Amino acid sequence: NNSTATGKSQCLKRDSSRLLLTHDSFIADTPDKDDENKRSLQNPFRDGLGGPNRSSILLTVSFYVAVLAVLEQMTRRIILQFVHVDPILAVERNRHILSRHIAVDFISCLTVGYLGFTNRHVCRDLIRQGSSFGRSNTMKEDEFENRIFNYHPASQRLLMMFFAYQTKNMFDTIYWNDGPEFVIHHIFAGAAAWGGMFPGCCHFYALFYMGVSEISTAILCLLANFDDQYGVAGLDQVFPKTKLVLGALFVISFIICRVIMWPYVTYHFGRDTLKAIRSDAARAEGRRGYLWVIFYCCAGLSVIQVVFLAQIIITGKEELAKMMD
Repeated sequence: NNSTATGKSQCLKRDSSRLLLTHDSFIADTPDKDDENKRSLQNPFRDGLGGPNRSSILLTVSFYVAVLAVLEQMTRRIILQFVHVDPILAVERNRHILSRHIAVDFISCLTVGYLGFTNRHVCRDLIRQGSSFGRSNTMKEDEFENRIFNYHPASQRLLMMFFAYQTKNMFDTIYWNDGPEFVIHHIFAGAAAWGGMFPGCCHFYALFYMGVSEISTAILCLLANFDDQYGVAGLDQVFPKTKLVLGALFVISFIICRVIMWPYVTYHFGRDTLKAIRSDAARAEGRRGYLWVIFYCCAGLSVIQVVFLAQIIITGKEELAKMMD
């Protein structure tokens, strides 16, 4: 009958490996009550919260890593056409550094930032609560389970894209010998993204942490080209106004995303996560360990935001002093 055929079709769709290139690729079938009870007994590290299987995720991750590698090579060839602008672009290493920061880092961060922003409707309760300065009471404490354990196709897609970026970034970090601190960062960032898919949780908050907040990182990736250690030494002498504009944009975006929005979102994330860990919810089984890890990671990142803010203030004063001189 039709219901049996539909069930077989959904099972085949779930078990087969395929490229996930659109939002619709991540839409999971809505289970009936009996299927929901069965799903609560599944292995979260194998099945997640629903949606595409692990083999499809890994296949698509490999595809996007390859796309980033191709974009990087194309950008190198494009920059090569502008070596006449300044001798600094005639140095092959400099062109490779610029290509990495533009084609891989900037495009990846801008992509996840775009996905997070365009799917902000998923977080409408959080937005309403903040825009009303707490008067709307849309972030009810007893609804934590929906925010921590509900599956959202847009979030699954974003987490997969973020994981693909961290995979390519890990390779680049080792190749360019950026340092162990960057390797550790990519391991934790990649693990957080993968954990959001398998065992799966916090889709509601992923749109901010691995989406919207990365908008400021995208600008920072362009600004990194002007760093003497990790960028192109002397580039600020060639394009001083570009560095100034990017610096101003980064400060503004950092204050909005990391100083204003981050503490607000983190307060609700921390509250919901602790309630989920201490609850007897069926979907908390098999996920409490990951929730503890992501909770402490978020706490550590919040401390880092304060350190970054202090560095921005110090650097800003130094740049102003240079301009005055």
